[in-house]
Amino acid sequence: MNPLWGTYRMVAPVVGALAPAAGVFTSPAERVLWLERLGHVTRTGRCDAWVHAASLGEAVAVQPFVRELARLRPGARLQLTTTTRSGRERLRAAGHDAVLAPLDTPQAVRRFHRDVHPERLFLIETELWPHWLLEARRQRLPVAVVSARLSERSVLRYRRLGGELRSLVAGLAAVLCQGDEDQQRWRALGALPERTCVVGNLKSDGLPEPVPDRALARRALGVEPRRPLLVLGNVRPGEPRLLVQAWRSLAPSLRSAWQVVAVPRHPRALSQLQSEAIGAGLTSLERGSPSDTWRWDERLGVLTQWYQAADVAFVGGSLAPYGGHNPMEAAACGAAVIMGEHDGSQRGSVRALERAGALWRVEDDRELARALEALLSRPDLRAERSEAGVRAAAAERGSAARAVAELVERGLWLPS
Repeated sequence: MNPLWGTYRMVAPVVGALAPAAGVFTSPAERVLWLERLGHVTRTGRCDAWVHAASLGEAVAVQPFVRELARLRPGARLQLTTTTRSGRERLRAAGHDAVLAPLDTPQAVRRFHRDVHPERLFLIETELWPHWLLEARRQRLPVAVVSARLSERSVLRYRRLGGELRSLVAGLAAVLCQGDEDQQRWRALGALPERTCVVGNLKSDGLPEPVPDRALARRALGVEPRRPLLVLGNVRPGEPRLLVQAWRSLAPSLRSAWQVVAVPRHPRALSQLQSEAIGAGLTSLERGSPSDTWRWDERLGVLTQWYQAADVAFVGGSLAPYGGHNPMEAAACGAAVIMGEHDGSQRGSVRALERAGALWRVEDDRELARALEALLSRPDLRAERSEAGVRAAAAERGSAARAVAELVERGLWLPS
């Protein structure tokens, strides 16, 4: 047996035994939902499918997929789960039955199955929890990964678990991938070739549309409606220094014509990001009010609104090795998009936008400065890239229908 796999299998039951008492050490917000983490779910009747969407992004992406499942099978009963509270809140606000997913311990997973009785499991993107898969195999439940993606780093990490995990991956009933590179990686991890195919990214079906009037969108967000807007989206630690250096290299007259809003990927990182920006020479930072400098908005769920109000958008997690965040969202909103070279988790969207001429890639602050200078000073270039991005986003939609059609074809979802 692989040593890492053996250690995981030994430790997980111990964690499961201690988990009920560990709830008292969690935050108040987490404590009230701790029973859900332990696998306790209150529901009656059958469950046609357990659908897991890990975080807020997947919670948004899963909704077109769920609608397509229900369209082919009206009255289907689904149990949605998320790993994060923000994802749970988003799904519940949309009217879905959503709870926090069980911890990957034998005890929590068995409680969840006892309470929910799912007939199949659909995992969104990359969620390979060993005890989830082991319990599904024990109960002979088919498992499909939908909008499946894998980074090179994830493949290396999963391979450390050895042949035991490879066997679980080989047992997956279907792996419906975002792109060709994802399909190759899933096969390298053990997925059977005849059970894999490419259907696209579910997040493309949930892409927003451009607003009719950006000035009104800016006014609604509390910034100057007639002044062009640069949005720095999903900014991660290590990126503010490069962003500020590029910004400060622009001519003062060009900077003064624009307003800038930075949206952190994680609200808890706001202070760190602002400190980095100040250390790089940004002298004035404000939160919550318009200014002639940068404004920061750490609220969850507002990035799409900022992209819809933006003329130009930088997509973060890409100047530092985080794998990048989805540039297609900004392009769908009609912003001219800039992104760094780190795109390991977004290759499909990046390639589609590059083919359309809708994405400006940069490697460092000097290239970023050149991209900003060109896009901020040339309305014709912004318009050209904006239109190309909107067209590219429109072409990407439809993945939910393709995914469900594949599930039907493979006997994993039966229409009424």
